[in-house]
This record gives sequence, C-alpha cells and structure tokens, in this order.
Amino acid sequence: MKTFPTAGMDRTTLLYTLLFALICSGAIILPLIFLEEEEAGFLWIPTVVLVAAPTLAYLLIPKLALGDGKVIIKNTFVKISVPVVSITGVERYDKVGFNIRSFGVGGLFGYFGYFNGNDVWYVTNIKKKVKITMKTGKVYMVSPENPDAFVAEILKMKASFP
Repeated sequence: MKTFPTAGMDRTTLLYTLLFALICSGAIILPLIFLEEEEAGFLWIPTVVLVAAPTLAYLLIPKLALGDGKVIIKNTFVKISVPVVSITGVERYDKVGFNIRSFGVGGLFGYFGYFNGNDVWYVTNIKKKVKITMKTGKVYMVSPENPDAFVAEILKMKASFP
C-alpha cells in the first residue's frame, strides 16, 4: 500500500478557514463580554454548533493510498475504494473556475462533498486537483501533495491490470 500525503491548504482555503474561525470565536466570546451572566445561559447551544462545524470539517480531510489495484480515499467517516479497472480517465485538473456545491463543505479546511451535480470532491488544495473519471461517469476529485506522481502511479497500476 503506497500512501500519498494530502496537499496543504491553498491561500483561499486557508483564508476561508481563518475567517470562519475568527467569526466563530467572536460569536462565542462577544456575547460573554456584553451579556449579564443570567442572560448568557442560552449560549451553550450556539457554542456547541460553532465548535462542531469546524471539527467535523477537519475530520473530512482525506488520506490517499494506492494498492491492490485500488485508489483508496479515506477520512474519519468513509473509506472509498475505487478499482483501477473501473477508471476511464485520470488527469491533473488545474482549472479553477465556478463550481456549484450540491452538498458538503465549501472552503472550511477544503472542499468536501458533492459538487457540480454528482462529482465527489475531497480537495484540500484547489490548485493541486486530480480528476478520476469512472466508467459509470462518476467523478472523484482529490488533491495529493504531488499530483503528477499520483497520476503516474495510478496509470502505472492501471497498465498492470487488464
């Protein structure tokens, strides 16, 4: 099993993450400063939500591996095994354009979930994307630290399987 580190966040993703952390911190701390103690009792609910959201987004950051004829995308919640025999195309995808998020996280620690309809994204760096297209038409988008080596390794593995 060969592992590939996930790419670090690009500047835009880092900016979104820092802004979200700043806004969440302000939303938790400012009411504590300006409200009386008996008025601040309700704050536990938004505090839980504002701590849970970034924690869950952080847990979506994937680990990438290749082995046994499969591309493995794994995070805390799911493990996706993509057989290389089912892959029709794999390419580095440098385009940074308009994408529609159908369901998922769009910028907090990365881009995770469904984008552009049925494309499944596990992207932490928008400039280091690799597009994996399946025979079924499904698309997986990941971002390894070294996209060219990742693509080359998938193509080499694909060539060894009939």
